Amino acid sequence: MSTEAFFIYLTTVFIATIIPGPSMILALNHGISYGVKKTFITSLGYLFANLLMAIISVAGLGAIIIASGTTFQIIKWLGAGYLIYIGIKTWKSSLASIEPIHVEPTKNHNKNIYIKMFSEGFLVAAGNPKGILFFTALFPQFINIKTATLFHFGLIFLPLAFIAFTCFMLYAA
Repeated sequence: MSTEAFFIYLTTVFIATIIPGPSMILALNHGISYGVKKTFITSLGYLFANLLMAIISVAGLGAIIIASGTTFQIIKWLGAGYLIYIGIKTWKSSLASIEPIHVEPTKNHNKNIYIKMFSEGFLVAAGNPKGILFFTALFPQFINIKTATLFHFGLIFLPLAFIAFTCFMLYAA
């Protein structure tokens, strides 16, 4: 890939990632609720789901999912349902307590909250089928899958991971 094409790729990924969407709203929500340091765990779930969708797209499964209208609709509605569930849960929890209640966290509490945060980051990103659409449309423009080496995939995936993580944490902050 030429230097110009690489910078176009970086710019495209940055613009698509920084635009607010379900994952960035989650980053904002978790940043406010848990703080930036703890939201790092949510970002790992988000990042893992994004890289998984990118790999699925490169493997060609993204095209199959897009071609199957039923599969695409199922992913879309499951994702929308999960976002509605998180919204209602957040709304109810903010109404439930006007005064903050101080609870001493235990080791199990911390472990459970981190699992919950990672899962929410993963599920919100994975439940947004636009990610697979985006990656399936984007990657063929910048990499020839038939002749690509591991280095080429690294050149595509590593900056993607860095940009996604950075944008997520910017929203959390």
